[in-house]
Amino acid sequence: MAERTSSTPLVFAHYVLIMQPKDGDYSKDIKLAKEVGIDAFAVNYGGWDVDWTQHEAQLNRFYKTAEQLDFRLFLSIDTTSVKDPSMVINLSNAYASSPAQLTMNGALVLSSFQTDPPAWDWQTDVLDRINSHVLLLPGTLSDDAAALFSNDISGAGPFTWVHPSATAVKEHSTDVALASERDRTGNLWMAGIAPWFFTHLSLDKNWAHAQDDKIFVDRWSSLLTLKPDFIEIVTWNDWSESSYIGPPGRSTPGTSDVYWASATHSAFRAMTKAFIKAFKAGRAYVTVDEADEGVYMFYRRQPAGAVGTSDPLPLPSDAESFKDKVFVVSLLSRPAGITLVSGDSPPVSWAAPAGLEKTSHTWGYGAQVLQARRGNKVIADKVGAAILAQLDMYDGNVVAV
Repeated sequence: MAERTSSTPLVFAHYVLIMQPKDGDYSKDIKLAKEVGIDAFAVNYGGWDVDWTQHEAQLNRFYKTAEQLDFRLFLSIDTTSVKDPSMVINLSNAYASSPAQLTMNGALVLSSFQTDPPAWDWQTDVLDRINSHVLLLPGTLSDDAAALFSNDISGAGPFTWVHPSATAVKEHSTDVALASERDRTGNLWMAGIAPWFFTHLSLDKNWAHAQDDKIFVDRWSSLLTLKPDFIEIVTWNDWSESSYIGPPGRSTPGTSDVYWASATHSAFRAMTKAFIKAFKAGRAYVTVDEADEGVYMFYRRQPAGAVGTSDPLPLPSDAESFKDKVFVVSLLSRPAGITLVSGDSPPVSWAAPAGLEKTSHTWGYGAQVLQARRGNKVIADKVGAAILAQLDMYDGNVVAV
């Protein structure tokens, strides 16, 4: 893989290291990421209930696997749990010479996940003590574009996470301001994008997201016009917050089995390929080759307001933003006919145009069936999990097939 420059549009995926693949084999995730055009994993180092000795061994194994598969990684320091800057320095120095370490213009790439500024000064406590040039893209939840691109900014530019509880309109407004400040200052901007967000673990971790169906497809379309320097998908594997585009998982450190995280998000990963192609080509819209065509659907498996029959928790915050709809996304090289049979509702058919289209449909209880054809060619023939009037436990995650 060639040396990257800071002018190369790249796409990353946030990989939560404490959420290990079921068999401990990173190669499957790496191969899936490469298939859709992801350039590197941003490895979230830290988290809750971390065994640091084990964590470091996992990171070492991840780098070794990436080296064998000619893939790139970079550290994203989780400052909610990493409190000692020497840990950041030592890890950066240890992996600076790894063939798997992502570099740009000769500088190793370093990022972070942080809900608040860390206890250290990035420049004096970390960057000045790493034995390599560093391109730092520190994470932030701030929506103050002017402050994030101020003269005293730490690093090369901000990595902006998806903003909690922000509506799609507010998120777009923030993105427009960030793009404007990026253009004005000449700094870099890495935009985060999520396929979904939902968690239901405890009273203080019980939320949905106000952007609902607009959080992924609509945001990708918006970012294609604003052209951030880099995009980071958040996440590849955070099953506990339903924000994964990688294979589903169940067991999460520090929690009981996450019952909702067995839902497939394979459609989000498949759609990503077309968006990445457009982003890297500098296009403000998606075009689709016939070989990459696909028609997908995503939906929740229960009504937004239906509390679980055995659920000790109330409805999640922002549940009122959920729409009880089936969303169909088509990526077509030429027009095609689509039919959706949503449970006990009558079939709905329409002619989808070439390119990208997202439509919403009132759902019915039962299995979800999606078909797409062009003449004798079958583009999609899918059956998704049933939508039910009520579940034992509330489930705000989506099935995406």
